[in-house]
Formats: sequence, C-alpha cells, structure tokens
Amino acid sequence: MSGWVWVVVLNGITAAAYLGIVLFIVRGLMRTGQLRNNRLAVATAAIFLTCAAHHLVHAVHLWTGFDGHASHLAAGSGGGMLDAMRESMGGTLDVAVTASTALAGVIYLGMRRFYGPLLRSPSMFDDASEARYRQLAANLPHTSVLVVDCDLRFVLVEGAGLVAEGYDPRRMEGQLLRDTVSPEAFAMLEPHYLAAVAGEEISFDTVSPRTGAIFQVEARPLRDDSGRIVGAMVLSEDVSAERAARAELEQARAFRDAVLTASPDITTVTAVDTGRVTWASRSLRSLLTGPTSDGAVEDGRVPWLGLGRSDDSTDGEDRLDGVVEQDVEVVRAADRTAASLPEGESVSIRYRVVAADGSLRWLSRRTTPFRRGPSGEVSEVLSVVREVTDVVEAELALERAALQDPLTGLPNRMLLLDRIGSAIARGESTGAAAAVLFCDLDGFKRVNDTGGHAAGDAVLVEVARRLRSVLRANDSIARVGGDEFVLVVDALPAERGADKRAGAGLAERVAERIRAVLAAPIVYQGSQYVVSASVGMVLVRKGASAQEVLRDADSAMYRAKQLGKDRIELFDDALRANALERAYIERTLRGALDPEHRGAARLNVVYQPVYDLDSRALTSFEALARLRDDDGAGITPDRFIPVAEDTGLISELGERVLDDALGTLVRWRTANPLDSDSGVPVTIAVNLSARQAQHVDMAAVVSAALGRHRMAPADLILELTESVLLESGSSMLRQLGELRELGVGIAIDDFGTGFASLRYLATLPVSAVKIDRSFTATMTSDETSSSIVRAIINLARDLELGCVVEGIETLDQLDALPSFVQGQGYLLGRPAEVPSNTWIS
Repeated sequence: MSGWVWVVVLNGITAAAYLGIVLFIVRGLMRTGQLRNNRLAVATAAIFLTCAAHHLVHAVHLWTGFDGHASHLAAGSGGGMLDAMRESMGGTLDVAVTASTALAGVIYLGMRRFYGPLLRSPSMFDDASEARYRQLAANLPHTSVLVVDCDLRFVLVEGAGLVAEGYDPRRMEGQLLRDTVSPEAFAMLEPHYLAAVAGEEISFDTVSPRTGAIFQVEARPLRDDSGRIVGAMVLSEDVSAERAARAELEQARAFRDAVLTASPDITTVTAVDTGRVTWASRSLRSLLTGPTSDGAVEDGRVPWLGLGRSDDSTDGEDRLDGVVEQDVEVVRAADRTAASLPEGESVSIRYRVVAADGSLRWLSRRTTPFRRGPSGEVSEVLSVVREVTDVVEAELALERAALQDPLTGLPNRMLLLDRIGSAIARGESTGAAAAVLFCDLDGFKRVNDTGGHAAGDAVLVEVARRLRSVLRANDSIARVGGDEFVLVVDALPAERGADKRAGAGLAERVAERIRAVLAAPIVYQGSQYVVSASVGMVLVRKGASAQEVLRDADSAMYRAKQLGKDRIELFDDALRANALERAYIERTLRGALDPEHRGAARLNVVYQPVYDLDSRALTSFEALARLRDDDGAGITPDRFIPVAEDTGLISELGERVLDDALGTLVRWRTANPLDSDSGVPVTIAVNLSARQAQHVDMAAVVSAALGRHRMAPADLILELTESVLLESGSSMLRQLGELRELGVGIAIDDFGTGFASLRYLATLPVSAVKIDRSFTATMTSDETSSSIVRAIINLARDLELGCVVEGIETLDQLDALPSFVQGQGYLLGRPAEVPSNTWIS
C-alpha cells in the first residue's frame, strides 16, 4: 500500500515542480514584457508544462485505479500493491499505464514539434519594439513591415498593402517565406532575403503579378544586443503612383529637352543676388563655341554670352569677358531692369560678343522675372538668348539698301538729306561755309539708246568713281536719280568761319573739277561714251532745311540745262523766287490731286473742239488740264506741267485727265448719238508729257483706261510734243508702237519747232501732225511762215498723215488754209469744261 501511494505522490510532486517552473518563467516574462517575443523562454516553459502534464496523468490514472480496487486490497491479498492491483485488474493496469505513458509521450512530442522552432529562434525584440514596428506600418499607408528570422520565417507582418495583394498578415506570422508566396515570387525574393540575413543591406524593386503595382523593397539585417544577426527587417513600399509621376515628369523633361535642343535659343536661369547662372539649356553647348570646349556654364557664368557675374574684377564692376566693350553697359542695364520688373513683363536687348574663333556675333536676349522671394522681390530671372547675327546683317543690308544706291554704292536721297542737315548744323554752330552741287548728266540718254542699259550702268558707275575723286574726306556725294548726282562740299578746316564768297569759290572749284574729270571719254566693251554735266550750286544758308537746299540746287541745275547744258549755275535770288513759285505750284497741285484736300485748289479738264475745214464738221475734242489755286487764281499748263514732271506727279495728273476725257466722250456720245453731220464719230485727244511717255507701263495704263470706259482704241488720240518724240528711247518707241497697233492715234503736237523733224516723220509711229500756233499767228503777214505751213500740210498729205492747224483766231487765217485739213482755235471754239452742243453746228 505504501509503495503505491509513494508512486502517486512522487508523480504529483514532479508535476507540481514542473508547473512551478512554468509559473516562474511566465511571471518573469510578463514582468519584463517578453511574453510574446522571448521565444526561447516560452519554449522552455512549454516543455516543462508538457512534462508536468505527463506526470499528472500518471498520478491521476494510478490514483483512480487504486480507488477502484480498494476492496481487493482490504481482503489482505498477500502480494504487493502492484501485484494486488495487477491481480485484481488483470491486464488492465498494464494497459492503462502503457496508455497513459503513450499519451504523455504523444503530448510531449506534439508540444516539442510545435515549440521546437521556437527553441531554435532566439528572441528579436520585446513587446514594446513590436508595437513600435506595427505602429510604423500603420503610419505609412503604402508601406508594409515584415520581420523574418534567419530561416526566413515571418516573425512580424504588418501593412495594409499586403491585404490589397491578397495576403493575411496574421496568418503569415510563423510561416516560412517558401510556404507563403508563389514559387516564382520565392525564386525572386529568396536571394535578397538571404543576403539581408547574411549582413547586407538590399534594395530592389518588384512588380505584383496580381495588381501590377510596383514595390520598392529595402531589407537590412537585425542584430541582438551582442551584435549577432538574428533575422532581417523588410520594408516594402508601394511606389506605383510615385513611379508614374516620375515617368510623367521624365517624359515632360524629355519633351522640354527636345524642344530646347531643337530651339535655336539658349534658356538660362540666373540668381539675382549672386548673379550666378543656376540652370542652362542644353542648346547652350551648340549655339556658339565658347571659351571652353563644350561651351558649358563656368562656375555659374557664361561670360562670352554676357551671362553671370564675376567676383574677380579689379574695377568694382562685374566682368563680361566676351561682350564687346561698347555693349557692356547695355547688358548691365538690362540685368538691373529685369530685377525690378513686374510679373509678365520683360526687357529685350541686342548686343555683340566675340566668339572663340574671333568672329563678332550678335545676340538677342529677353529677360523676365522667374522666381520671387517671400517678400515678393525677384530672386531669379529667366533669360532667352538667341544668336541673331544673320538677322542683324540682313537688317543692316536692308538699311544700306534704304540708304545707298545699289548700282554705285553711293548714298541715296534719304542719306543725302541727312548729310545736308549735318552741314547746315555745322554751319550754324561754326560759321563754316558749305555748298551743295546738283549734277545732271548731259547726253546720258544717248548712252542707253546706243549701248543699252548695261552700257548705261557702266557709265554711271564710272561717273560715280570720277566724282568721288574730286571730293575731300569730309565731303559727301549721293546718287538721287537715274543720272543725277549731288555733292555736299564742306569748307576746309582753315576756312572755318570764312564768308560766303570763300564758300562760293570753293564750290566753283569743285564744279570745274567735275567738268574736267567728265571730259575724258568712258570706254565700255570697246565703245567710247562722252557725257558732260549741268551743275547747279547753292550755298547752304542759315535757317534752311535740307529739302529746301536740295530744291534750290535742283533749280540752279534746271536753269543750267535751259541755258545750254554742260555749264555751272549758282542759285540766286531770281532762282529763289522761281523755286518759291515751284514750291507753291507743287503744293497747289498736290492739293488738287488729293481727294481729301479741304482747300479750294482744283484740277479741271476743259475741251476745245477740232473741225474738218472742208465740211466744218466736228471731228474731235482736245482735253486740256487747268489748275486753280486755293484763291481761285489760274495756273497755266506751261507752269504746272514742268513741276508735275519734276515732282513725279505727272503720272497721276495724266491718268486723271485721261480718265476724265474718256468719261466725257462717253457722255457726249450718249447725248449726241450721230456725233456730227458727216456721221464720223467724234474722238478725244489727250496730251502726253515726256515723263508719261517714258513710263514703262504707259501702254498698259492707256489700255486699262479704254477698257474701263468701253471705248475703242481708235476713239483716242495721244498728243506728244516733237521734242519728246525726238528724244524718245527704244522703250518709249516700243510702247508707242504697241498703242498704234491697238489703233490708238499718235499726233505730233507743236510740229515744226523741233530739230530734224522731217527725218523722224518716216520712222516714228505717228498718225497725225499738229502745226504749232506760232506759224499760224504770222502766216498771213509773213511769207516764210505761210510757206512753212503749206509745206507741212503737203508733207503730211503725201505721208498720209492727218494734219491739224492750231491757233486759228481770225477769218484771214482760216481763209488762207486749204480745205482738206482740220483746224483748231478760238475762232472755231473756245475751251469749255463741258463740250457744247452748239459745236456740232
């Protein structure tokens, strides 16, 4: 009996001892906060708990068996307790003991299997550390925190991102990496995890096969207090949005770089306070070749582009090494201005730099505020720089073209007026005498007629060269027209303050030198051409404008032409009066031609009838221009026509008269459909000036006017003076020929007053002649005039040309004329603004 009890008691004491050890371990873990994380202690307590359970099962089982067989024991069986129990229970006791032992073993092995890994896995952190890790994951919504031991078993798993990927963080804890992820993922992750638990810090990206999300993973080893590696911490961050934004930013940058690379511009950002270039586009390297091999920014400066500030200047100013000295202040002023500009405004400049190859380049720079500081001050400015050398050179070429004659390279009228203005200013400030000489070549038309335009151009170039040779360094020369040159002669330094007589003497000496250098023939392609010059001189006077001085010189030249050419005329008071009159006529004429002119000046067209002297039938009207000034006073054609020709107004005047004449004829024919008793249609005659006749589009202008009024070419007669036809060139003769082929009549006006008339009658494209009124006026009293009139009439008849006798004012004159000609004059009909119906009868 005592042996049995001792067995039960011994098992109970053993179980109690094991339980005491378990309680001791658990209490210590709870007190230190390591209940969940000190896996070694927990595993030890678990093993002791298993052993306690084993011994407790044995004690309970034996005690139950003993209590069930008490009667058998009381009967005084002679054997021991075990024998008695074995005897009374038969084989049951052995089976029970064996079963209980086996059950305890199974429990022990199961607990051992479960807690075995915990024995092999030392503690990594306490409860507080674990809480911090989990809080870290909670505070980083896109980041998951994973802790693995050295066997790649998950010890801690936390993160909402794992849930989105289909993982359960709680179920992952305690599981091996191999058993948690797919084989493909394991093959990719295992090397990185092993590297981390081996002591390396690893960073890599992975893409979720499920969602396509991009994770940036960082793994680093975990060490205990002794420095031994106990596992690894893995941070997995979902960077999909960041990578997408980065890709979009890179795409935008690539687009920007492509635009800047393709652009011819340099774009830079410069700090205002330091003056340093903080950013520059890639095109900076290709725009020009700077001082360095690649043209990059040097220490925040691009001195050869005028960008950036230098700290090593010795004069207290920022150095701009590559900028041309004259433009340095322009660049500095632009920098100062840009720093004070409001938003949206910019400052633009052009300046010159010297490139590495020594060439001079033009740059254009536009600068605008880019960034502002907290108080609103400009902290950075953005500059766009472009090389504009070609543009500037083109502009300079256009400017030269606007100021220079392209054939001779001499200044043109615009630049000449500036030079004259400078001479006037110098004269007013120093009293220096100066003169302007207006030269018009005599005989130049013959050069074009005989040698063509190429010869004419060659002669002009040589004349320009010769005229330059007579000038001093401070004198000027310009070409102002086809064969017109103007020289501005300034007094010699020793003559400063001299009187006008000295200035006139200087001008005369220059004029004589002009005549001398032009005396020698000009040779072109084996042919010799001789030209002279009619020179008009004017002394620059105080208070005059450049236009007035040039006009006065032109007037003097015009008088030289009238007095026989190849001579020099000085502008005087008589010419000044004539010039004033010409200026007055020009103003009146311009006002009359201007439809918006509010003055009383007006241009009228009057018509004088022409009759057949045999039938006394009306055959034609001659359109005559009349000009009245603002006061109503008339200005005769011999006064305003030359002014119109000299000022270039003759074309507009001629077209106005032609249009009015054709319109008047249309209205006349509408009102008088029979025109005359003979039934011959009445025609209209219009005078054509020398300048009009020389216009290159004369035939086209006349044809267009006929078309507008639906008139036949035969309805129009163009009258040109004999002198115009005799001086006509090939171009004018060609256009007159075209008009004759169309059917337009060509009449020689004032016939008999020119030279070599008879020889030209056979070659010029004319259809009629008009005998000058000077012969008609004296034909009844002077036999010579009468003979000339009869000779011209017979000549025209033999050549089958029409003949009109002008200036018939008396019956004696009318009776002296043969009946087969036409007549015109006050006796037959005075000019009227509207043709009179009485002219028919």
